[in-house]
Amino acid sequence: MASWAALLVLIGQGVGCSENEPADGEDEAVANGTLGSGGSTGNATTGGSGGTGTTSSGSTGAAEAGAGGEGGTPFERPDTPEDYVPVPGDCGFEEPAFCETFEAGPQDGGRSGELDPTRFSVARGMPYSPSSFDDAFRLGPALIGECRADHAHTRVLPDDDVLVCDPLDTIPTRHAYAVAAAQNYGLSTYRIRQPFDWEGRTGTIQLDIDLTNNGLGGWPALVIAEDPSPTPSFDWQERGSGPRNGVSIEFGTGWCNTPQTLETIVYTFEDYVQTSYIPSFDCEIPHATTAPDSLNHVIVYLSDEHLEVWVSDVSPDGVSFPNLQLLWEGDVPLSFSRGYVSLALRNHATMKYWLGSAATLRFDNFGFDGPKVTGYREYSAPDSLTSYSGLPGCAPDAGACEWEGDVIASHPDEEGRVSCAESVCSYEGEGRNVGYTIPNLVEVEQDGVAPVALDFSGVDLTDMTRARLVLGATYPWFEWNEVFPPPTELALHYRVNGGDWHERHISEAEANAFTDFFPEIGGAGAGAGFLNQAIDLPLDELVTGDNRIELLAANTWTGTYRVAVTGVDLVLDDR
Repeated sequence: MASWAALLVLIGQGVGCSENEPADGEDEAVANGTLGSGGSTGNATTGGSGGTGTTSSGSTGAAEAGAGGEGGTPFERPDTPEDYVPVPGDCGFEEPAFCETFEAGPQDGGRSGELDPTRFSVARGMPYSPSSFDDAFRLGPALIGECRADHAHTRVLPDDDVLVCDPLDTIPTRHAYAVAAAQNYGLSTYRIRQPFDWEGRTGTIQLDIDLTNNGLGGWPALVIAEDPSPTPSFDWQERGSGPRNGVSIEFGTGWCNTPQTLETIVYTFEDYVQTSYIPSFDCEIPHATTAPDSLNHVIVYLSDEHLEVWVSDVSPDGVSFPNLQLLWEGDVPLSFSRGYVSLALRNHATMKYWLGSAATLRFDNFGFDGPKVTGYREYSAPDSLTSYSGLPGCAPDAGACEWEGDVIASHPDEEGRVSCAESVCSYEGEGRNVGYTIPNLVEVEQDGVAPVALDFSGVDLTDMTRARLVLGATYPWFEWNEVFPPPTELALHYRVNGGDWHERHISEAEANAFTDFFPEIGGAGAGAGFLNQAIDLPLDELVTGDNRIELLAANTWTGTYRVAVTGVDLVLDDR
């Protein structure tokens, strides 16, 4: 249907907005979940038909249906189950390499909320450059729905924004419930710490997930990345970098202008260069049905050359999952065969478009097959969790100032939105920073500002041969007083346990993430947004036990706009 292609173009024309605010051109055409997280224009390989993907340079990468590229591992799909029924502890596999069913209940997960911190790493934020030290990925509260008898229909703040909930009428078991309150291209990610290995075979990932989506609000994505990337996103429109190498399956696009339906968009990344596989948006391609607080079953099959995405229609009871069908397939060459699996919950702008205080997600029975990889250990730096006061508010019906998230819930219609826009005020509520603003070298040397110190406790170095500092970073890369060097001028300095300082510049590969992937929209896609970095550390500078890593930035030229980081992990392995 030609109108879909036109709508993608309309979304791309939202230019002239501030760095962290969506353009008004991203309009009600997608407000009912009928258009999602677009990128370049190009035809997807959907439902078994061939197509192309558009790279940042405008060339196309084939994504033809088939059995794997020449020289790669032949794609051999296991028998797809006709009648999937969740079974406790197996996540749809006879012998899973990883399986999480959340039946152990809420955990004291720190940055991982109520998820098991030994199994999941959670990161939060949005792509913008802070201009003060007390502004480091500010997240307001989020309203949650049903969860547990003692914890429902209330506000949550990080790190209490990812929960393990009791059964619902539509989900008969305990399950994860997460919210992403970060507005304007915000996201929260839930990365499985155990690596996924599909070398020499076709690997399988399965999960049950609420696939309700809205292109101006929120939607989930499944990301497979070579590195343990904390904040994988894409450009345009989410203004973020993908992983260095990987593939992102975005469940953010409705079918044929019909609410509560789903198509998929796929992005691949090679040295951060993005290739976009956009659906054709005609009404003949397969689609799935969705419903809030209800689950679909998703199966992903991949080899080093080919990818398939199977999705059921929405389950009425969390037990039966009807009409499991192939929604996307294509030859997608991957340069790696061991990596990390993440769920990403995106929040394009739920409050701006009057859709809610946050994007929400329920998921369960999350697992993958293959050899069970060992020989790795991970440790997370805590979120900063410094408080700030002052939330967006308004005074509907000429009453008292209220938090805008509450007003959206109580006045969800257009009249409520207009009334709020005409009565803006600052509500004295609490939000929290989750990241860290990194001081510049000159501020440390001349003004005595302390570097950011990140602590990792209980580190075990036994048999480990590699150490990496993994983080999501925003770098202030834009013209300032006619100064605009290449991104490779920017650097982080780090030291381990009070030792020598090391300088780590943006690499040539990372500089690819700063490319304007869609210059036709007037420059709004320039910059890396969130840059996913994995920085090699000197293993001999770490110690068994407690470690401190300090950070400062160098070579910025943008006044008080500084580098900021979030979702920082220390990742060890024996590779």
